[in-house]
Amino acid sequence: MYPNTQADAGETASLAEYSSKSMGHLGIVAQVCREIDLAGEIDRIVGVDPRQKVTCGEAVVAMVLNALGFVDRPLYLFPEFMATKPVELLIRGGLKADDFNDDVLGRTLDKLCENGPESAFMRITANAYNACSGRFLHGDTSSINLQGEYTHEEGDLDAVPIEITYGLSKDGRPDLKQFVISLVMSDSLPVFIQALSGNTSDKNHFREMVKEYGQSLQEKWGEDKIWVWDSAVYSEQNLEEISDDYTWITRVPETLSEAKEVLENSDTEKRHSTALNGYRLFSTEVEYGSVKQRWVVVFSEKAFARETKTLERKIKKEKEQVEKDVWHFFNQEFHSLEDAQKAAQEMEKGWTYHKISATEVRMKKKKKDGSRGRPRKDEPTLTIYRIKVEFGEDRSVIEKKTLKKGKFIVATNELDSEKLSDEEALTAYKEQQYAERGFRFLKDPLFFANSMFLKNEGRIVAMVMVMGLALVVYSLAEKKLREALESENETIPDQKKKPTKKPTMRRVFQVFEGITLLYAGSKMGKVLNLRPIHGKILALLGSEYERMYCTC
Repeated sequence: MYPNTQADAGETASLAEYSSKSMGHLGIVAQVCREIDLAGEIDRIVGVDPRQKVTCGEAVVAMVLNALGFVDRPLYLFPEFMATKPVELLIRGGLKADDFNDDVLGRTLDKLCENGPESAFMRITANAYNACSGRFLHGDTSSINLQGEYTHEEGDLDAVPIEITYGLSKDGRPDLKQFVISLVMSDSLPVFIQALSGNTSDKNHFREMVKEYGQSLQEKWGEDKIWVWDSAVYSEQNLEEISDDYTWITRVPETLSEAKEVLENSDTEKRHSTALNGYRLFSTEVEYGSVKQRWVVVFSEKAFARETKTLERKIKKEKEQVEKDVWHFFNQEFHSLEDAQKAAQEMEKGWTYHKISATEVRMKKKKKDGSRGRPRKDEPTLTIYRIKVEFGEDRSVIEKKTLKKGKFIVATNELDSEKLSDEEALTAYKEQQYAERGFRFLKDPLFFANSMFLKNEGRIVAMVMVMGLALVVYSLAEKKLREALESENETIPDQKKKPTKKPTMRRVFQVFEGITLLYAGSKMGKVLNLRPIHGKILALLGSEYERMYCTC
């Protein structure tokens, strides 16, 4: 029905004055940014131009909101993202979506790059965390693939902060150019992030990074921090150059001859059980790279069962191939017994888990001219040799390989087991998952990294810092909520509706989906679609979070 009275027309006009904007979980994100004074810290680092309506700090907060909005929008669609959000509530009154255009964002990224993103990130995290309870610093790297050429003249490469180029792709895409991200975590909190050239090698990077930034990190988080890395760092040069100044834990590559010997000869009786379920350990002191160190030999029951099954599959698969090899070999003809025996030996060299157990030589006469039929008694002939091969499993090889299964070596230059026990060294190495989790977050298809379309290497370096700041905000929110749930002995439902004290923040963000802010004209009104679970989570996070979602 169309309005046909003045009252109907007035009612329609008044309804048109109402609108809504999506709030969702971004109120939590914005409040964490305020608690750590993210905008203010950025502005103190890069400075504030009085001519700017949006400061660099506010632009960074907006990018973090976009990154944690999980909407997969490239930067050039940024105003579209902001247009659906209550900008004046999440960032600052007086700001509008159109204020966050590509010029503002590009200028912010340029300033971040100019002011040293690595040092800025360390300063911000030091201000955000005050203290890191973790004893260990976990370092790792991962690669980010990019589309595009990213070509420069040879002389221009010195002017770019990183080189986008081909390298060892950890995503299995060697056809794409890439850059590398280096991340350091203390427990679940990131404390350092850096963008590196695409061909950066882990073997050199960790040594160079700890020499350049290690002292600054330990000054901020404590001189007693222990570095933890994967086996890429384990080389003579690396250990010699960092061991005098830093305590470290890393895995020893099983390819080292010294490691192979220890793993093969480790005495079962020496292993002692631990509080870590399914693990048995023993340690020994060695010297490698002129560095005295303790090797903790670890036996994992789960890993042994898993690796033994894998070994059995490999043996079975090779047996099938060996049967084919033997059948084809028997049908080969040789002109001398020596040639036949050499060929059998060469065939055997291609086997790993099997060996020739017996051979039967068969000879026959053949016409010298190669024609068919049985040769006559006075006709010239050749003696042809064929070998029938029997094979079996090479038990010595299989037993030798089985002895290594379920074992690996964790090394540390802390020789005093009172200061660092074998169990603590193993636990610290297992906690490398903190860095791996951080990378899973940064490389999530719904995260900003997927929209890394930037053509300027300097802006990519700065964007990596912004990605790191998004991880900081996410990690702090998760830590804050989990600690509140633990202290209050409370739970919230997980994805399967089961109570948990350790929800992921992603799950919490999903719970807040659908919350909107009602506007009457340009005036903010009520927050809509709040349910009791939202009130419980906000109360656990604190009064400022409740105020963010209160009736305005």
